[in-house]
Amino acid sequence: MQFLNPAAFYLLGVIPIVVALHFLKLRRHTYRVPSIMLWLSTDEDRRANVPFQRLRNLLLPLLQVLFLLLVTFSVARPALRGPGSISGKAILIVDNAASMLSMEKGKTRLEFAKQEALKHIEQISATGGMMLMVTSTAKPDAYIREAFTTDTAKLQNAIKNITPTHIPRDLHPVFDAASRYSESPQDKVFFISDNFENLPDTPLSIHKIGVGADPENIGIVHFSVEIVAEQYEVLVGVQNFTDTRRDVDVQLAVENAHLDEKTTSIPPGKTKSILFSGNPSGLERTVISARLRLTDDFALDNKASAILPAISPLRILLVSNNQNSLLPQFLNSYGDHTKVNTIIPSDYHGTNDADIAIFDGGTPSGQEAFGGFSEVASGTHLIFFNPGNNLPFIATESRSVETDTEIRRVIKTNETHPLIADVSLRNLQVRGTTHRRLPLSGQSLVETEKGALVWMGSEADSQFLVFEFDAFNPKISTFATSIEGPLFVYQCLAWFEARSTLLRPLALDTGQTQHVFRTGEQIKIARRIGDDATLRVQKPDNKTVNVVDAMFAETDQVGVYTLFADDVQIELFTVNLLDAQVSALSHSATAPIAETPAVTADRFQPMTQEVWRIPALLAFIVLLLEWWFYHREGVSVRGGVLSKGAV
Repeated sequence: MQFLNPAAFYLLGVIPIVVALHFLKLRRHTYRVPSIMLWLSTDEDRRANVPFQRLRNLLLPLLQVLFLLLVTFSVARPALRGPGSISGKAILIVDNAASMLSMEKGKTRLEFAKQEALKHIEQISATGGMMLMVTSTAKPDAYIREAFTTDTAKLQNAIKNITPTHIPRDLHPVFDAASRYSESPQDKVFFISDNFENLPDTPLSIHKIGVGADPENIGIVHFSVEIVAEQYEVLVGVQNFTDTRRDVDVQLAVENAHLDEKTTSIPPGKTKSILFSGNPSGLERTVISARLRLTDDFALDNKASAILPAISPLRILLVSNNQNSLLPQFLNSYGDHTKVNTIIPSDYHGTNDADIAIFDGGTPSGQEAFGGFSEVASGTHLIFFNPGNNLPFIATESRSVETDTEIRRVIKTNETHPLIADVSLRNLQVRGTTHRRLPLSGQSLVETEKGALVWMGSEADSQFLVFEFDAFNPKISTFATSIEGPLFVYQCLAWFEARSTLLRPLALDTGQTQHVFRTGEQIKIARRIGDDATLRVQKPDNKTVNVVDAMFAETDQVGVYTLFADDVQIELFTVNLLDAQVSALSHSATAPIAETPAVTADRFQPMTQEVWRIPALLAFIVLLLEWWFYHREGVSVRGGVLSKGAV
């Protein structure tokens, strides 16, 4: 119950005045009686026969006080909060993404969101029932926690069982799912979150319920581990999201054992990179982690980990009979771990276990002999130099090429793509190029005025790179003898090498350490393990999940994961947050819907119902009772003996 006019309780100050007047009131009356003895005996008999005499003397002021209490209670406009009614369905969406783990007043934002959700289901009812959804789940499309129901107990239990995730929020899938269950304009969506920025465009009517306040956070936003020149190099990027300069201790550990520690001072809003390096001997394939030694409101980004990679051979298959190409010498100089197998086109019978297959001059005998994509092992990446119209697994219209014998100059490069980063090919001139209509999966990287000179595409589990000219023939261009040309190809090899591992992200990513992933990222598992093996992944909470179709999507926790084939441990990989947008902990709290007035357009019934008429009616009844008692208490002694007023 609430009071719409609480100032009325100041009227209670009149009650002491009424009580005081009752006790101070004089009750002296003059009567003529023939004998005082007769009056005294009559009065004593009357008092002896009337029970609760003292209480009776106080009843009149008690009725007066009760009357004032009821009048004051009525003037204060008491109101009962009742559930608002929706003539349709209600969809309650609770944000349980990573940022909801921010601590405030000893609780997480998710706990505050649950409290708001529990209050909400008591304040809003829907004739079509209410559905509970969450924004982040370990399994895709598992957003519904309770289907449409009018059972409040079920909804309360589902809200209490909402678990947090470490996944950055992506609202599009959950709002798309909500729109599929919305059938009429009367259906409403109530969204409880810490941030309402960049909400997806949706025809749904969204009512926002905000939680969250200004937190303080310093977090790791970048983490990479690699072996360089027989030393490990760990690069930790730390960002200060507070308003003051902070000194931060960064600790490096191997299998939770202290290895190194550095201190850095970070200005407000800035990022500092801390580099650790040392001898990797004995540390290969161990868990190496960086930790911030501090206490803030968001502990999830204070640690990042990776598996220190061992140097494994890079298997390259070169299919070529180009006697003028410098490509074989270039590939052998890529690194000591590179294993190059060179064959002529007539000896080609598939990529087998090659990580990268390079075709210098197209495929052996075109699309038909190549067998489509069936001759390429799953996960093998392809590079084509000067394929002409002999390029497999693309549409017929893309295989038709136009040959250009004139000298062409590069006029445009896709500088946003990581393969072109820090490489300038603007001054490159080439002769004898081919041009084609790119397939749907094609992405142009380098262009001349005639079209794409270098482009990238994807097919099944692999990516392929196409050079529309004989790049390593010095008679055609200066590409191989320049500085930028070989650097560009080195970056391409490194790109494909990073994606030739056992585990790799489903979506293309840049600068990612081997077997290190971000929360919410889907992982592709190469089937080189064996097609008959049963793959399982043990998560950081020791829960085991079966892998279906070589895809693992339950990266909802920060920590170390273990891949098993049957009962044999195959590989370790780690999952980290590494998201500056989440670590910023933005918030745009809005007043809860229960505190906002209901509007006719939304067809909500009033959230409160005034009940002042009830105490007003009771006050009127008490007033009549007081009046009756006031006049009844007079005592009359008939026969001329005595007549006495009690008031």
